[in-house]
Amino acid sequence: MQSIIAFASDFGLEDTWVGVCHAVILRACPLAQVVDLGHQIPPFDIRKGAAMAASGVYQLPDAIHLIVVDPGVGGGRRDLCIVTGQGTRLVGPDNGVLLPAAWRAGGVADAYALDSTKVDHRGPLPTFHARDVLAPAAAALACGVEPAALGERIDPESLVEAPFGRYVAEGGYVRGEVLEADRFGSLRFNIPVEDIDDLGLRTPTIEVGLGHNNLTVPFMRTFSDVPEGEPVALVDSSGWLTLSVNMGNAMDRYGVQPGMHVRVRPLP
Repeated sequence: MQSIIAFASDFGLEDTWVGVCHAVILRACPLAQVVDLGHQIPPFDIRKGAAMAASGVYQLPDAIHLIVVDPGVGGGRRDLCIVTGQGTRLVGPDNGVLLPAAWRAGGVADAYALDSTKVDHRGPLPTFHARDVLAPAAAALACGVEPAALGERIDPESLVEAPFGRYVAEGGYVRGEVLEADRFGSLRFNIPVEDIDDLGLRTPTIEVGLGHNNLTVPFMRTFSDVPEGEPVALVDSSGWLTLSVNMGNAMDRYGVQPGMHVRVRPLP
């Protein structure tokens, strides 16, 4: 039984929302251990939430992941529990925020539409399903309740699409997109470490195309493997192929924003 709940949201820390969700979980399952992955996702930014969830699953595949970025709360979208091919359990709204995390954990094996009456005897407040449906569902999972007891199994093909797609390998290039920039301005691409060897990208130098920028970049182990101020490609702690500048900001230097297309290829 997994009692760690990895919690991420766009709630920030100025209001009571994160703390109340913690309390709801601990009241329902005192054995649960809630770990805050981050609550500074920009408001309504499903893309950033999906990237954070996927990074969290890569680092904590055995945890239950509670991901709440939910601009459609109370408007008819479903509350979900997804069980991945590797057994990771994901809880959140049906708006695509969970799917990239599922991809990194063996894909969607089963999906359930949570029934609020099975996780809390009161009806949920339309504006706060995180407290009234999603957190109690995560708590139930942490205390050993099976997902099938919390809702109806649904067709994974009916789930709302992810906010970003997967890379495509064609014509000698790997074509993807910029998922996000971390707080240091490093640019994470939707090319996971699990696939880098198969794609032939683990070479001393790679070419990275971003808009009008066509960069020749060393593929190294860490930031300080290049001189200060120089660009470097590496796999960061979240398990994505990443473009960084040692002691600098790649996003600012190259004028890149999340969602931009990227093309990568190995150089001889």
